[in-house]
Amino acid sequence: MRKLLFLLLLSFSLRAQLTPDEAFKGALKYLRETQTDSTIGGKQYKGEWPVYMELTEPYFFIGRRQRARDSNCFTVSAIYNQLAEMYLADSTLSELKPMLSKAFEEIQNYKTGPEFNFWKALPPLKDHHLRFGRSDEFPLVRRPTNFSFKPRLVQKMANVANDADDTNQGNLAIWYHNRVFKDTLSLVSAAKFESRIDLKRQNRNWYNYLFHTRKNSGAYLTWFADEHDYGFWNPAYGYLSVLSIFLPSSSAYPRAYEPWIPFGANDVCPIVNANILTYLAKSNQLEDAVSVKNSAEMIHRMTRKNMWNTAGVYYPNAQHLSYSVAKAYASGVNDLKEAAADTKAYLLASQMDNGSFLSKPWVNYRDTIQTTTYALSAMLNLQKAGLEISQSKIDKTVNFLLSKAIQDENGIHWKGGVYFTGGTALRNILHWESDAYTTSLIAGSLQQVLKKEKSVKTLN
Repeated sequence: MRKLLFLLLLSFSLRAQLTPDEAFKGALKYLRETQTDSTIGGKQYKGEWPVYMELTEPYFFIGRRQRARDSNCFTVSAIYNQLAEMYLADSTLSELKPMLSKAFEEIQNYKTGPEFNFWKALPPLKDHHLRFGRSDEFPLVRRPTNFSFKPRLVQKMANVANDADDTNQGNLAIWYHNRVFKDTLSLVSAAKFESRIDLKRQNRNWYNYLFHTRKNSGAYLTWFADEHDYGFWNPAYGYLSVLSIFLPSSSAYPRAYEPWIPFGANDVCPIVNANILTYLAKSNQLEDAVSVKNSAEMIHRMTRKNMWNTAGVYYPNAQHLSYSVAKAYASGVNDLKEAAADTKAYLLASQMDNGSFLSKPWVNYRDTIQTTTYALSAMLNLQKAGLEISQSKIDKTVNFLLSKAIQDENGIHWKGGVYFTGGTALRNILHWESDAYTTSLIAGSLQQVLKKEKSVKTLN
């Protein structure tokens, strides 16, 4: 008992004494130690980091509550991009290159031409046509690796189309790869995103109808597939199609072995749009994309109306829009100037006395660590872009996150929160979480903090 008490006291003491430099180095160690080093087909893949998919409550056509490890493009690409950015900021971090090499090879498994998918192509758990036979005799489909979708309808729904978000993240990984490893791999052009624009559509996503209010925004759509064309759309069509999703006559009904757009209607997500703008800025394609201004205006409409909690179709965290807007603005998307100013005001107004930030109660019990992680990155990027953010505000946030660090044999990490969801009807109950994803973002912010501290000391 005394030994256990001593270890607990030691743990609390170490946590209290943790410095940004110690946390940064410990986070890199954790990311190195937890990167998957072997492939078990259909279970886990070399180069990725652990991520978990969770249904937090029973849902009538998905099934019981469950939590299972998942493999997806978004998570491994996001971590890769953060680590690559850190390496480019400091090339002495040579331990990052082996991690980057393994992760980049895995990211390519989600690629089809210039596009990327959220999930990799795997044998179906059941034949979508009710035929008998082995699963390896049927066409490959997109699906989770370990999460159990038993109903055949839901398995067809999991076979989602390629999308703009994974495509921008996957191609941003290629952009970083070319710079880190001096390569010349080709990138997706702005024309790919321009091919799916929210103009003159005869369909509309019900979530956009409820929360975005304006159609024909001219912003980027999420899915690279054709949606149902009603000829003339009204809200009743969308409502009835979702209710009748079990019927083959419904426009929301998923077809066997065909890529599915969720509920048969494409959507406009401001966070997806901000991510696209970041990619276009990084790859020097802003001038080639005619929809940039419309996209920025749509995002500004969300920030102006303080729709921080509801704007993201797939991203429920209250600070995810702040994070994405600040990142895009710092990358050179000047059309987001007004949205960036709104973001600054929201960040300063929503910070708690202890430096933390909160989401709504239904988002993983306010998801303090994940929300604060996004907010810290946003403040640093806005500061980097020239907006005045008090250093004391940033310091309080850093200290809060340092107090929540977890130290173990793998290094230092933070408990991952909800960073992605099933969207729309599943937005509040089907979640993805990853300690590695959250830890990589905090490590990136700590690197910026340490760099600024060093520059201040140099000036003094």
